[in-house]
Order: sequence, then structure tokens, then C-alpha cells
Amino acid sequence: MFLRIFLFGSAVVGLLVVALVWAVINGQYEAAQPTPVPSSSASGAPAPSGSQAAESASAAASALVEASPAASGATTLVAIANLSFGPNLSVAAGTTVAFENKDAVPHTATQGSNGVKAPDALFDLQLAAGASESYTFADAGSYKVTCTLHPQMNMTITVQ
Repeated sequence: MFLRIFLFGSAVVGLLVVALVWAVINGQYEAAQPTPVPSSSASGAPAPSGSQAAESASAAASALVEASPAASGATTLVAIANLSFGPNLSVAAGTTVAFENKDAVPHTATQGSNGVKAPDALFDLQLAAGASESYTFADAGSYKVTCTLHPQMNMTITVQ
């Protein structure tokens, strides 16, 4: 009796592990994304912009927090608090996005999803508690952002 329960439980756990591995593998391979330009320092100063006009690639605009049309070189803040990046974001090309860690634990702001860095990640910002780093998004596109230390932390930045 106990052996049957153990074997059944092991089979269920095995299936869950296989499903999790499959989900992680499928989340790693994403379409090529435009190249953002990193800021020149961690001080939050905007990096030189190489922006150009382009149409939005967002199909999920209803899930985004729309920012006012930012001029090239503007800065937008993402305040990381309570193990969350907050809502998705929409900004103009050439906008510098500053990630400020307001939590007492370290985080990352990494291109990828579900805690997995994209194979061709264009940014991987390390954020100690209380620190901030920034990145300038020069080209239009949709950028998935995750924390490699806390896989539940995810957001999308749409650059128009």
C-alpha cells in the first residue's frame, strides 16, 4: 500500500519536473530583439542616444502602463519594491530606464524571462540593495525583463 503511494507520488513529481524543464527551455529561445544602448555609468546619467523613429512592436498594449511620449534622452524610473518591478512600461525610443532597488535584498534587471537570462541578453544589471543602474533603449521593440535571483519578477518594456 505504502509502496503504491510512494510510486504514484514519485511519478507525479517526475511529471512536474519534466513540465518545468520544458517550460524553462521554451522560455529561453525568443525572437531576436533590437539592441539597446547601455548608459555610460551607474549614476543614472543618460547615455548618448542613437534613437530612430520606428513603429511599436507591441501586441499587448492593453497590459502596458503608457508613459507620456518621452523625448529622446528622457529618463524613466522603475522602482523595484516588494520583489516586484511593478507594471509593464511603454517608453519612447532613446529613453533611459533607471532600475532602483528599494528592497533589502539584491536583484538583477536582466533581459530574459522567468529568472532565465536570454541567450543573447543585451543587458544584465546587478542591483545591490539600495542601488540603481540604468539602460538606454535606443530602438523600438519589446524587451522582457526578469530578475535572475527571483524568477517570479518579470516585466515587459515596450519601446516605441
